[in-house]
Amino acid sequence: MKEIPRDAALTFMLLFIGAAGAYLGVPLVAFPIVLILPGYALSVALFPRKDDLDPIERLVMSIGLNVSLVCMLAVGTDALGMSLWNSRLLIHVAIATAVLMIVSMLRRRGDEDAYDLKLPEIWISVKRAVPILFLVMAIVIVLSMEQERPVELYLTDQNGDVPSCSEMSDVRIVVANHAGKASYRLDIIGDGRTLSSHQFALDGESIWSVNLSSKELRNRSRVEITLYSDGDPIRRVHLLTKS
Repeated sequence: MKEIPRDAALTFMLLFIGAAGAYLGVPLVAFPIVLILPGYALSVALFPRKDDLDPIERLVMSIGLNVSLVCMLAVGTDALGMSLWNSRLLIHVAIATAVLMIVSMLRRRGDEDAYDLKLPEIWISVKRAVPILFLVMAIVIVLSMEQERPVELYLTDQNGDVPSCSEMSDVRIVVANHAGKASYRLDIIGDGRTLSSHQFALDGESIWSVNLSSKELRNRSRVEITLYSDGDPIRRVHLLTKS
């Protein structure tokens, strides 16, 4: 354990805290995983010696590499057909950060001039540590209570692509719920006339869908789909068709 670099130990600790926060529904705790850690781990893996970069250069390099790495992981996650919700991107970023930090540890092993993060020595008495711990717990609880729960409403065709008005076919209306258990109502209106209305309930991380056939879309220039929660409209999608 003594041979583990201080920055590696701190990185793994922040990865654990961020993953636990995402699992408990407190995404703000996971911000360091996305904002700085991946780029920092990559910079240390590429430049493992003290003389390779000065502190300012390493900070700038970490920020630049972090943006590129997170963007590439987001593109890769989307290319694999995975939703960016459900913490999948966070998991991929955390895994990449851990792998890069392990690579940096291997490259620095046995090197007397290896780079390591200098941490300030801070001594906190037990009487001060307990109030600070309770304050951090209170902030986490408040953030978990006030966070926004996303709900998606989108349209696809039979192939799972965005429907085209030039080749109108059956359209699938999808509601993806990433919040807790909730009740919804979906109204489908074509040219000012109600085609159908659906009421349903969804648990956390669940999907509901309904098909809108080409017969219902025929001779209609505009279809409006509105999603309601507790009587208030929260999402709306418009579909324009060729008459």
